[in-house]
Amino acid sequence: MVSNSMKRRLLFISPIIPSPDGPGLAMRPFYQIINLSRIYSIHLLVAGTTSECPVVGDNIKKYCDEIDYICCFRYLGWKYSLWFRYRFLSDRFKQINEGTRPGFAADLADRNYLMHNDILKMKAKMNFDRVHVFRLYLTPIAEVLKNLGLESFYSINIDDIESETRRSISGLYSRNRNFIKASKFNNESKVFFDIETKSIPGYDQIFTCSYRDRDILQNRFPDKVITALPNVVPIPGKARNHRANKTFTMLFVGNLNYYPNTDALLFFADQIAPILRQNCKRQWHLRVIGALPEKTGIKELKKIPEMEFAGRVKDLFSEYDAADIVVAPIRGGGGTRIKILEAFAHGVPVVSTSKGAEGLDVENGVHLFIEDDVRLFAEACIRLMTDSTLGDKLSCRALCLADSKYSPDIINRVWVDQFSGAESAAFI
Repeated sequence: MVSNSMKRRLLFISPIIPSPDGPGLAMRPFYQIINLSRIYSIHLLVAGTTSECPVVGDNIKKYCDEIDYICCFRYLGWKYSLWFRYRFLSDRFKQINEGTRPGFAADLADRNYLMHNDILKMKAKMNFDRVHVFRLYLTPIAEVLKNLGLESFYSINIDDIESETRRSISGLYSRNRNFIKASKFNNESKVFFDIETKSIPGYDQIFTCSYRDRDILQNRFPDKVITALPNVVPIPGKARNHRANKTFTMLFVGNLNYYPNTDALLFFADQIAPILRQNCKRQWHLRVIGALPEKTGIKELKKIPEMEFAGRVKDLFSEYDAADIVVAPIRGGGGTRIKILEAFAHGVPVVSTSKGAEGLDVENGVHLFIEDDVRLFAEACIRLMTDSTLGDKLSCRALCLADSKYSPDIINRVWVDQFSGAESAAFI
């Protein structure tokens, strides 16, 4: 371990507080910071959407020498709502009347406002060996730091290719006949494609969450250094202590504020559940874990007798231990599904769509079942209901895969060596 006085300094910009038990957006930066703290003095800058900094857990404090918080937007609450409508409508007006490309997206940091932020002015005067931006929609913060004079090695984490993800979500809304939302996400896809085209060449190194995403960006930016750094999950030290449930328990983990997760459950309820009811001899239920907003679609799902909504839980590990299988009937979105990797790490068999398993180095029938046809998806669930040996074989191979390719040690092997090498080369 390098002493703090000898470490180089890294400014790590994250949209939320990194945490080991939060959503994927919190877990990915958390495990990166843990490993990078071995060679860097970490200065964490959280760029959020509220006026006050959320609670910072002790689990991240001990890896950071400094933690600061800024709000990305000049307006909040009802003022933000009015500002958003004004920016959206003026952007569409220019698009129609002047033939310009759309340029506004709701979660894109407000660059003009941030130019006057005192914390950013202070950071710009510090000597950082590296500035790492976590997520494309925070690139305006890097632009502000550069304009304020901070010369450094700039890298960016693109665990979602925003243009691809929003195009996919637009397709989901269109499939579900919500054409207003489909148009909104299609416009945002164009906005982020332009931002990618403009911003990515300005970074010294780019990280993606899968080889698939790396190849997509490498084709667009052949001269850039792009590295696939997979999402990782901790591997429990003890073997799974699982008991067979009298009622077969399926588990779905996901924040229902994220539309692809809501769509997945609606898809399951409308098309997969009826097949299970007709063909299952065992009782079964689907336990749903994750943030639970009060939306019309969720209210309808709560009427499904086999679905149990637990909301957020303190101990997610016990949920995996109590599950017979994990289902991921995902039909849109981007990145890679940490919920599948968590299931692998806990020895729980998985049934997924091809979109759900996208970007993971898995093989159908070896590590999990991948089915897009609703009847085949349901049949895969039934096979695992009736053949525990089959489930044990799948989960055993999946656990080995998670341990070898998706454990936190991968960050040291994949990132730190290239991180240091690329940074050194930039200053020769």
